[in-house]
Amino acid sequence: MEQNDRNREQAARNAEVDASACGCDDKGSNKAVIVIGVILLLGFAFFAMYSRMNPALTESQRLIVQADELFQKEDFTGAATLVRQAADLGDPWGQMYYGGCLKKGVGVEQDMPAAVEWFRKSAEQGCAVACYELGVCYENAEGVERDLDAAEMWYQKALDGGIQPDAQDALDRVGKLKAESTPDAEAVALYKQAIDLFDQQGRDVECAGLLRQSAELGYVWAQLFYGRFLCKGIGTALDPAEAVEWFRKAADQDCPAAYYELGVCYENGEGVARDLDAALEWYRKAQAADFTGAQTAITRVEKAKSLQ
Repeated sequence: MEQNDRNREQAARNAEVDASACGCDDKGSNKAVIVIGVILLLGFAFFAMYSRMNPALTESQRLIVQADELFQKEDFTGAATLVRQAADLGDPWGQMYYGGCLKKGVGVEQDMPAAVEWFRKSAEQGCAVACYELGVCYENAEGVERDLDAAEMWYQKALDGGIQPDAQDALDRVGKLKAESTPDAEAVALYKQAIDLFDQQGRDVECAGLLRQSAELGYVWAQLFYGRFLCKGIGTALDPAEAVEWFRKAADQDCPAAYYELGVCYENGEGVARDLDAALEWYRKAQAADFTGAQTAITRVEKAKSLQ
């Protein structure tokens, strides 16, 4: 029986998709070969062949074969009804096919949340194609909230079940999406947008806003440059005290330029009380990191201290 199930999955995977045959529009966002809403009942052809070779079919399998006959006659409502009966009997392929009916509204009213639940029932019985479809649903927020971790899990199950190469392609795609949606990646993207606006006339406020968003996500260069904007009042209110806090956050990430900026603030009493010892400490950290200008600042502060 296990071998038969594998054969049936292979038959479904090998079926050529013709969306126009069932009046369905495939979403361009997913170009994988296996799309249940489009292949829908194409696996029926295998069941017809299977029934001739194996007369002792279960009741649910006979229902699916009968559904195929109705589907070929374009009686989609009748086919969906029989597939639902097979699904209710617990047949994983009936559940998967009925989920496909619900997904595309073929023979029944379209209902994506219900489709997801039928795919889930089928997947929980080990149907690799249903696992793949759940991955699609979670990736594209079809009937469920978008969840790339869940999509990745179901695609992996599909891959383990033999869905090649589509599941692997999907895993690669989701992996890339996850990398692009991490806080670090988002922060860098916001920073790059800000830099693109920096030299554009009248875009200072927008630039500062993007820097602030990136800085809040922890991107060190955004923290440094947003601090500088606050020091100068560029695109935002002049606020040296807040600038010092952003410089300090960047310094905590070992940014030599932030060390230098903190030295400047303490030397000049900008946003903090003037403190030449603290200024020297920060300048020396910048100099140890080979920051240009740090040595000159150290010489200047040491001279100022000697004159006190």
